[in-house]
Amino acid sequence: MTTPSALLQTSDVEGLLGETLTDTETAQVDSLIDFAQEKLRSPKVRAVIGDVDERIAAGELAPGFVKGVLVTVVCRAFDALRVGLRVRSEQFPELQTVYADPNLELVYFTDAELASLEPEASSDVFGSGAFTIRIG
Repeated sequence: MTTPSALLQTSDVEGLLGETLTDTETAQVDSLIDFAQEKLRSPKVRAVIGDVDERIAAGELAPGFVKGVLVTVVCRAFDALRVGLRVRSEQFPELQTVYADPNLELVYFTDAELASLEPEASSDVFGSGAFTIRIG
């Protein structure tokens, strides 16, 4: 089996963040990129959006669009690492920290992100959307 190509690079994340990452931050982002790509290619996500690599190769899905979704997912996770896992907010000058629920995932796709990657319904498969129920 061939290794799938990378859908996202560290430089893409640096571009969205508008900064150059340190060596430690680069290692964190690389790990998050690998994790996000594997999640996007997982059987659970594939059941919803199809095989991303095949859809890109077939021209059904724009690589830049996939990159945009992945960069958003990775930046969200990286921001969580920077602020601190489960930290919802801090207040200064007096220090007050509020924690989020402990069961949130670090790398995740929102419903809207997954919906944006779903294949478009073909009109010949689903028809016009109207249906008839015959009784009797």
